[in-house]
Amino acid sequence: MRSACIALGLALGLATSGSASAQDARFDVQAFRPLGAAQDLVVVGQSRPISHLSVSGGAFLNFALDPLMLVAAGTNSKALSVVGNRLQLDVMASVGLLDWFELGVDMPLVLAQAGDNLEAIGTEGFVQSFTPGDLRLTGKVAIPGLRRTPEGSGLGGALTFGMGLPTGLQEAFASDGETTWTPGLLLDYRFESGILLALNAGLWLRPEREFAGVQWGNSATFGLGAEVPIIRGWGVTAVGMLSGSTPLDKRPEDLLQIPAELLVGLRWYSGLGLTFTVGGGGGCGCSLTAPTMRLFTSIIWVPSITKEYEAIARFKEPPEPPPPPPPPVDPDGDSVIGEGDRCPTAAGPVENGGCPDTDEDRDAVVDRLDRCPASPAGPRGREGCPLARIEGNKIIILDQVHFATDQDVILPESFPILEEVADELLKHLEIQRVLVEAHTDARANDAYNYDLSRRRAASVMNFLLDSGIAVERLCSAGLGRSRPLAANDSESNMALNRRVEFTILPPSAGALTSPCPTDPAAEQALPPVKSTKGRKQAPEYNKSAAETR
Repeated sequence: MRSACIALGLALGLATSGSASAQDARFDVQAFRPLGAAQDLVVVGQSRPISHLSVSGGAFLNFALDPLMLVAAGTNSKALSVVGNRLQLDVMASVGLLDWFELGVDMPLVLAQAGDNLEAIGTEGFVQSFTPGDLRLTGKVAIPGLRRTPEGSGLGGALTFGMGLPTGLQEAFASDGETTWTPGLLLDYRFESGILLALNAGLWLRPEREFAGVQWGNSATFGLGAEVPIIRGWGVTAVGMLSGSTPLDKRPEDLLQIPAELLVGLRWYSGLGLTFTVGGGGGCGCSLTAPTMRLFTSIIWVPSITKEYEAIARFKEPPEPPPPPPPPVDPDGDSVIGEGDRCPTAAGPVENGGCPDTDEDRDAVVDRLDRCPASPAGPRGREGCPLARIEGNKIIILDQVHFATDQDVILPESFPILEEVADELLKHLEIQRVLVEAHTDARANDAYNYDLSRRRAASVMNFLLDSGIAVERLCSAGLGRSRPLAANDSESNMALNRRVEFTILPPSAGALTSPCPTDPAAEQALPPVKSTKGRKQAPEYNKSAAETR
């Protein structure tokens, strides 16, 4: 990349002593500020603090070409290499607390640096070669709700803080000469595949300086980073990061300074708790402190006795695939396999969960399809239900008893139902008395409906008498429209209300048979019943006529 630079209007050899003193406010030119945790992205942090009481330690070595170079005004010609090259070592250590906090320390040492004679900027001689830098203390705390586990994936977030102590030599461009502060925010996202994307933002609060006519001080910092596994089984990943800063204040005549660097590298998580990283890149833009080229390498050691070592080992190992499902087992050969077979040792249809079908009432309709599993359907039944069956105090019939329109004449299609009602009474002689109830819909007046229902109930009772049921076991009542099952607002609802019911009456104490209840309103409204005795032999009528009343 092209060298980062600034056109300063510098005329070599023409600097006066007054201008030299004004330009002699030196500052720390080191923009490469590495982070010490094993899984941080060199100069871009990741949000997860290292595990509780885990420690890491190591060193970063980096070489920068032309980190501080001046050019003549109006040209791209180098006028002066203030710091032409720098070789710096950062010795670092970090410790995790409670899985929420991380504390670190970084001691930078400028091992060697060189440049041109600085007489042009007011100081005879060259920049000092070896010098300590400003000691840095760092901290990180996870944001509640965004704390990611060591081996976890998903979104993470943390707040950071840093303090720089003026332990370096300002004259050698290795210190700001005062305490500096670096608060910040980290956000990142780790995918299930191990890919990590990170975003850093913060402030670098440092003293105001003016150097070579350029104001330099507080700045906003930024960083974007990514780590992508290449050969995960070997622990090899690729890392890339873009980091930089921009001053918060500048004079109107000053050019905007955005010293930024783009770096890429390879990383190896070894099985010994050692993490090696090597890479390089360079500065972009035209600004102070952005070098033409930077090369770096690092080694971070995590002792094997700590949880952090285990976390790195889990990251290195690819996630174990789920075990293959067991082969299908079908010991009973009914094609229902595994947990879906509720009866694995007995064959049965899929519809019954692999269990054999049962038929409690032995009517050849299996129980899962039998609407009346406790009552055999008989030869004329449907869906496993007989045409008539006893349930509680009722004789339930499978279909309505149909009559000729506005008459008490029973239609032949209802004969089988009444025959089965008779058969039930003949089989159950313990039933002493049954009330035959007839009901109508709401059309016509009460007197008409009571009369029609009473005649129909009498017709059904007479049918049962002719079928061999003793007269003392039967009684009838017409209840008209007084007890509807549904609102009389549609043909289907009115058809439900036109019905015949058979109610088993309880025995009366001290009497052979229980009395037959009557409806007082019906008794008052109607004359005595004239029996029409509906018989099995139907009278003459139009059989195709549908019952509408």
